[in-house]
Parts: sequence; C-alpha cells; structure tokens
Amino acid sequence: MRADHTMTRTVVVVPPNLPLLNAWELMGRLRIRHLPVVQAGVLLGMLSDRDVLLRSELEGDEITPADTTVAESMSPAPWVCDRSTHVADIVRTMTERKIDAMPVMDAADKLVGLVTSTDLLLLLIEHDEARPLPFEFEIEEVAPAIRA
Repeated sequence: MRADHTMTRTVVVVPPNLPLLNAWELMGRLRIRHLPVVQAGVLLGMLSDRDVLLRSELEGDEITPADTTVAESMSPAPWVCDRSTHVADIVRTMTERKIDAMPVMDAADKLVGLVTSTDLLLLLIEHDEARPLPFEFEIEEVAPAIRA
C-alpha cells in the first residue's frame, strides 16, 4: 500500500477463446474468483468461479469444467464503474445485483482495474477496525415440509 492509501492490484485478464479448463486452473493457481474477458482491449464479459461451477461436473472431490470456452461460459455485459465512482455506490450496486466483482473502466472504455468484494472488506478493516457489528440478528428456523 502506498502512502496515499491507494491499493494497487494486478488484474489478470483472459481471451474469450481460452478453454474453460485453463481458466479454472488459472483461478486456482492465482487464488482468484473473477477473470475479466478481454479481446483487443475491449471488455467482453466476466468469468466468475460460479460461471465455471455451473458448467462443471463433480466427480468425488474433483471439479471438471465442461469442454467449452470462456466466451461460452462468461457473463456478458458486466456492471462497471470508473475511478471516480464513490465506494458507497459500488457497494450498493454489487449488493443489489449480487455480484462480487466490478470492472473499473476509463473514459475511453478501457479496462483499468477490478474491484472485488474482498477489496471492499479490506477497506472496512482499514478504516473501522474497532467498531462492533451495528445490527441485531433474528434466527428464523425453517420447518421441513410434510407431504401427505
């Protein structure tokens, strides 16, 4: 982290024709859950671990992605932000849309970064470590359905 408190992140991008298995292996090796899909500098979509899992077979403890490409598995037209987007707006969009990563674009629509839910949680730790949870909890137990 630099003195001005900006975080620097390396964003790994993949081409649309990459086999899904290769993308899955890359995610595992780098311990990441999201890959922007880029071709000729243009953001085409986002590939998440959920996208891969939806197109995979589970054999014991092994996850085997389908024999397909990133383009056929990605989520097209992702929600994006720019460097000037307020963190609260990013959080609001991500929680309302149930997404865990948002590409950061420049004025020329070029990908310049990626904000993840982990990045936002790290911001919370940095700025408000000593604060206790600010809400109450209620537990609602669901009864099993009885069939007649």
